[in-house]
Amino acid sequence: MNPELPETSIGTPRTREAFAHSLSLKSSAEDIQNQLKEDPSGVKESDPPIVVRDGRTDHTPPPKLWRAGMAKEWAVIQSSQSTDTKGRNAPIKSISSTLTALNRKAVAEPEHRFRSVYRLIDKQMLYDSYYRLKKGASPGVDGVTFAQYGSKLDENLESLLSRLKEKRYRAQSVKRRYIEKGVGKLRPLGIPSLEDKIVQMCAARILESIYEADFSDRSVAYRRNQPGAREVSQILREELMSGTYRWIVEADIKSFFDDVDHAWLLRMLEERIDDRAFVGLIGKWLKAGILEPDETEAWDPINGTPQGGIISPILANIYLHYVLDLWIEKRICKESRAEVMFIRYADDIIVGFAHKRDADAYLSQLPGRLGKFSLRLAEEKSSLVKFNRWEPDVSGKFTFLGFDFYWGRTRKNKNQTVVRRKTNKKKFRESLLRMKKWIYESRSWPLRMILSSLRRRLRGYWNYYGVIGNSIMNRKYNSAVRKLVYKWLNRRSQRRSYNWTQLAKLWHAEWQIPGPSIVEKPWSRESQRELNLAGSPK
Repeated sequence: MNPELPETSIGTPRTREAFAHSLSLKSSAEDIQNQLKEDPSGVKESDPPIVVRDGRTDHTPPPKLWRAGMAKEWAVIQSSQSTDTKGRNAPIKSISSTLTALNRKAVAEPEHRFRSVYRLIDKQMLYDSYYRLKKGASPGVDGVTFAQYGSKLDENLESLLSRLKEKRYRAQSVKRRYIEKGVGKLRPLGIPSLEDKIVQMCAARILESIYEADFSDRSVAYRRNQPGAREVSQILREELMSGTYRWIVEADIKSFFDDVDHAWLLRMLEERIDDRAFVGLIGKWLKAGILEPDETEAWDPINGTPQGGIISPILANIYLHYVLDLWIEKRICKESRAEVMFIRYADDIIVGFAHKRDADAYLSQLPGRLGKFSLRLAEEKSSLVKFNRWEPDVSGKFTFLGFDFYWGRTRKNKNQTVVRRKTNKKKFRESLLRMKKWIYESRSWPLRMILSSLRRRLRGYWNYYGVIGNSIMNRKYNSAVRKLVYKWLNRRSQRRSYNWTQLAKLWHAEWQIPGPSIVEKPWSRESQRELNLAGSPK
């Protein structure tokens, strides 16, 4: 995040007293503007658009941009975007250079509001976005699959582009499906139609180009070229070991994707985008109906954004960027007496303090801050934990990304303390129950299919939980899985198929089932460069 970005962009008042003035849905446009902007001068006038007459982007930035020294050189688009659309009739134009130009402008001018971004959704970008979709993904309410749409791709995209240009494009209802989330819980997912997925992919790439310049380095989920969850847990461990943090506040937002306030989200987008057509496009997806399973009519949502849609991750990051990241960086860090550390992964956030008074102040303000934006704190997953390296025996533990973090003594030197991680017991039980359910349901498969799927599942488990210091929990999981396999393979027929001796010989030698292993590499300076978490936030 650029250090020159004013606090006015966080969308909230700076003083604690002003928290009482929460936003009402009946507020006028002027009221919303006043709450988002503290500067009495109001919104800065938009600079000239970077899109010129023919719709192409001016890729030549002013000379001053190269002299300024960019704090965040954006390599995401250049390294990951392809200009090959695989379509024979697709126009030839570099999409990556257009998006890179957007990002350079966003980096150089943090207060710039972009115009004419709606015009960037052209035939070339539609082609390219279509081929970025998952070919085997479930179809939406219209039942159109990737292959069916691609059978007449030129004709379909021409029709889609025409509707976009003439403002006749309408978002279709989102098909809702539920997947398991822990024991006895279901996570709602929204499946847009294929055409909505294509346009959402275009919009998401444009938003990513702009907001990558603004996002905090400590927001790491839903972003390209950022470390994965396991790597983030290692980085957090090293940050805790090298800092002087004695108190940790762990917080989780309850039903975040269901509670996102549409009015606030659109207002946040307008902080960077001065294009009514593009913002209106986002609004269409937010207001799209939701079709529940076994229902024939969709219902219209008042709040929230469907979890599972292509546009949802970047919208979630934008929302939490203004709600939490900037608030912590611009206010909490300034009000605290000592260094503050925080890291946010999606809607899970960890904040470290050196003084308990600062931690108490943050935790007391957090529910009100979230409530201002129609969000709720999951109190059962939120707490203040003493985490003192100088008092490891009386320090507690906190959970983040499926791991329990706690201070422990080293085996070689009992006077030396380190931050350890182990699989959270709840996550351990949930993983084991899912494995048990899968083995039970697949026990009638051919043995070769069972073993092939078992190898993939265990390999994925070790790749995540195979961190330094977690060997005991991994061995327990491996032993429990072997007992489940032994139990259900012997129930495939009326007679016993294997005894323990036979199973032990077959497990590694013939079946080649991967055992628990440590996949995490020891910490190094190269690892630190993956994510800039050292020191206080910018």
